[in-house]
Amino acid sequence: MTSSDGAAAPSPRRVCFFGTYNREYTVTRLLLQACRAAGIEVVECHRPLWEQTRTKLAAYFGARSLLRLLRAYVRQARALSRARRTLPQMPLYLVGFNGQLDCLLLRWLLRREKAAIVFAPLVTLTETLVDDRGVFDVHSLRAILARALDRASLSVATRVIIDAEAHRQHLIDSFGLNPDRVSTWHIGADPLVFKPAPLPEGRRRVRVLFYGTFLPLHGLPTILAAAALLREQPDIEFVLVGDGPERGATAAQARDAGLRQIHFHDWVSYDALGDMIAAADICLGVFGVTPKAQMVIPNKVFQAAMVGRPVITADSPAVREVFIHGETAWLCPAGNAEALARGVQALSADVGLRQRLGYQAGALMAERFSAAAQGRRLAEILCATTAQG
Repeated sequence: MTSSDGAAAPSPRRVCFFGTYNREYTVTRLLLQACRAAGIEVVECHRPLWEQTRTKLAAYFGARSLLRLLRAYVRQARALSRARRTLPQMPLYLVGFNGQLDCLLLRWLLRREKAAIVFAPLVTLTETLVDDRGVFDVHSLRAILARALDRASLSVATRVIIDAEAHRQHLIDSFGLNPDRVSTWHIGADPLVFKPAPLPEGRRRVRVLFYGTFLPLHGLPTILAAAALLREQPDIEFVLVGDGPERGATAAQARDAGLRQIHFHDWVSYDALGDMIAAADICLGVFGVTPKAQMVIPNKVFQAAMVGRPVITADSPAVREVFIHGETAWLCPAGNAEALARGVQALSADVGLRQRLGYQAGALMAERFSAAAQGRRLAEILCATTAQG
């Protein structure tokens, strides 16, 4: 990466990870790992807030709850402001997921400094709360405020990092961002948790695994409908792990439909996900038909691929940026239960196909998404940011 005068732009030696981010959230972990893999010292200026409620149901976004959260944020913002004053000079600040307010706060704190702000939101509030979950009606005041907060936070950042090229183009088109200020960084998976493992052997049933927070993005009705089409095949079982807004309704629908081959389990810790994937024969991605589903590559797809498991997920422009149908994943049309059932049946009946897809997915992850490779790519983005000034 070169600067405007043709000289090589130096990689920042130190980055401040700033805000009220959740330390345990996947993208936070991966950004921190990539910085360290690139030899960049990470200084954290952090105050906890959002991790205090893991499962965020509709009531979490109600007027009273939002008012309480705003008051809590003001307290943490004061603490962040005091903490930042004790830091040495920083050339660059990194603001992560759920960092819309943090980005605005930081820009105000840096109003007399030249330090750059890199904002890595993963998704916007509008995509999550309006387009995908429908928590805010599109014409409501809260939806308008969410969009305004998205626009303001994106506009004050020196650079925005987003998780897929399809998502990057959506941000540029929706918020009028300068394309030169928006970079794509496919997030990959945590190699410390998701380690290659051989397929299980000697089991009577083929285990098909889904795990997540049961959101509209995930397309649980499609998974249930596919399971119903395969109910007469006793050698296939579905294991659905997690909780979230649609967990109760999904479990009730499976029970009412008599889908005894579906087993529900409560959420497991992040550090246990790798072993859970290793115990599966096939992993499922997402199958929702919301606009967000077409723009993102789900964490669970990267994670299962890194363990070396064949993954079935919805075909989308974002997924095709990394995965190829029949080579590193099995892709089917979003919302199409028949296509999903055919995919599960094909992989269940052919252990050789499962092994081939899993091996090639694992090889892809080892080559393109190792800690070193992710660190190099992130360092390039940060270099471009410091050169941009």
